[in-house]
Amino acid sequence: MINKRTRLFIQFKIINFFHILKTIFHNKKNFLSYLKTFLNVENLSLTSYGRVALFQIVKIIISESNKKTFFIAPYTIPAVIHAILYAGGKVSYIDIDQETGLIDEEKLEKKINVDTAGVIITHLYSNKKDLTNFINKFDKKLYIIEDAAINFGAQIDNKFLGTIGDFGFFSFAMVKNLNTFTGGAIYIKDTNIFKKYISQKTLKPFPAGKTLNLLITAIFIKLFFNNFSYQFTHYFLRFVYLKNIKFILKKIYPILFHNYEKKIPSYYNQDFNWTMNDVGIYNLKNINKKIDDRIDKANLYKKFLSDEVIIKTKCLNKENALLEFPIILKNLNNKDVHDKMMSEGYDIRHTWYINNIKNDANFRKDNFKNTFSLEEKILCLPLHENISSKDIEKISSLINRMN
Repeated sequence: MINKRTRLFIQFKIINFFHILKTIFHNKKNFLSYLKTFLNVENLSLTSYGRVALFQIVKIIISESNKKTFFIAPYTIPAVIHAILYAGGKVSYIDIDQETGLIDEEKLEKKINVDTAGVIITHLYSNKKDLTNFINKFDKKLYIIEDAAINFGAQIDNKFLGTIGDFGFFSFAMVKNLNTFTGGAIYIKDTNIFKKYISQKTLKPFPAGKTLNLLITAIFIKLFFNNFSYQFTHYFLRFVYLKNIKFILKKIYPILFHNYEKKIPSYYNQDFNWTMNDVGIYNLKNINKKIDDRIDKANLYKKFLSDEVIIKTKCLNKENALLEFPIILKNLNNKDVHDKMMSEGYDIRHTWYINNIKNDANFRKDNFKNTFSLEEKILCLPLHENISSKDIEKISSLINRMN
């Protein structure tokens, strides 16, 4: 009986092989034009990775303002922190507001000083009201940078996340809803700053060998983690978790093993992977349907999950692209829920982002209560196309019974 499911899924189809071949032989580079039309902006440029877009943004702001301090909630991926440091910025952490998923506004207001360059807001599960209030409050006080890495296609008031603040960056990595294997984009509101950035751009071609490695990874995931194969590979995955086999866990949860390199990685100086031009266009044309499908599934979770067990985040429309549905557990621990779900056949993400404040030797836990709480309480529920309404009902029932 096919009843086991995994969160491991990528937006890559057999037809995408033909898109790659088409790009190789026709050598078109028009994905950026499609992106500009979709997002309804002109000041957009592609990068090799999403984090590289942030790296460029930080460099631009330091150059324009001669200020170096960037505020960010500790609950993010290490690569974001490293990108700021590589660009010469200073990181200043501020606790997250659990209700909005954004930086605590009162704490941010108190910390703004003469060296303040900007604030990075990570789009987790905030809604229109949260975002509008935040941006209106801090507009003109410092540069507002939107991390829309997991939220491409989400919008408020007909403006897409990542194009509302002064700067924004996107990620098109393999697990994202707009997949070009790697890649990202940078948005700059100020046209003069954007033109200056473009005029100074000098990049090396994306390595063909890396594209091949990524393609092999995509094939591996499709072969071994589809609904049929997973009935067998589930037991292998359970063994990996049980024995803590790190070289495999690094592939499943790279966020837990991202080390800071003193030397800036070579891909920071590489161009977008243009081999994926037509793959990007194809996936972009289907993005709205995929978001709608995920929103429908998130609403099913909302229907089946008990309010006594979880706090349901308020992002169940196109204000969030919902790669997965984040819930906040009330009395349970996300890793305990993960282990129980694995025993029932369901591989649920136990770690979304991580608490980077732990790397700061001088932090006081009392100043980051919400960050520490969310690190243990957020659980991300799968919404991809291999998850059915019956799966959602069963997953919800299992979580409800654990309370």
